[in-house]
Amino acid sequence: MNKTVVWWLLIINTLVFFMEMLIGRPFMYFFALTPSLAIRGFLWQFITYMFLHADFSHIFFNMFTLLMFGPRIEHEMGSSRFLIYYLLCGIGSGLFHILFTGISDIPMVGASGAIYGILTAFGVMFPNAIVLVMGIFPMRAIRSVLLFGIIEFLLGILTPGSAIAHFGHFGGLVVGLILLYKFNFRRRREWQWFWEFY
Repeated sequence: MNKTVVWWLLIINTLVFFMEMLIGRPFMYFFALTPSLAIRGFLWQFITYMFLHADFSHIFFNMFTLLMFGPRIEHEMGSSRFLIYYLLCGIGSGLFHILFTGISDIPMVGASGAIYGILTAFGVMFPNAIVLVMGIFPMRAIRSVLLFGIIEFLLGILTPGSAIAHFGHFGGLVVGLILLYKFNFRRRREWQWFWEFY
């Protein structure tokens, strides 16, 4: 059976979560995105942070959303482009977080920024599909993307210092839109030089 990028992301995130539980603070120090460390050379944190999560509910909802929307987007983009899209949305999320909140010693963790990129791709590629916002309210996918973007931006402004990285979520959405429209990630094209997952 082919192992998709979504499958690997689910496995890696789960394994890393258990490593967090076992190792604790030293693991978070090196691999969470701490702005004050990242600007001093810990650049790998812009990638590693998106595989760490604060608690079970955090990883559960991120991975559940990835499982719900990721396979369709991976099928449309192709595995290579999907993985690059996912990682770039996560990196962009971290950059937006630092840009809007400043250089702090507070670590940021979670795949949420990349997941917002996935939700954005679904809204753009399947704008008329009906999604249940908060599992209750039916809404066209493209409208839900606009709603999420507005909410996260406003919450970022209205709740400074929040434990939730609202500007990071917003950043994942914005980077997703740029990749989809400016770099045409809406079209499927496998890059043979990149590692395909089987």
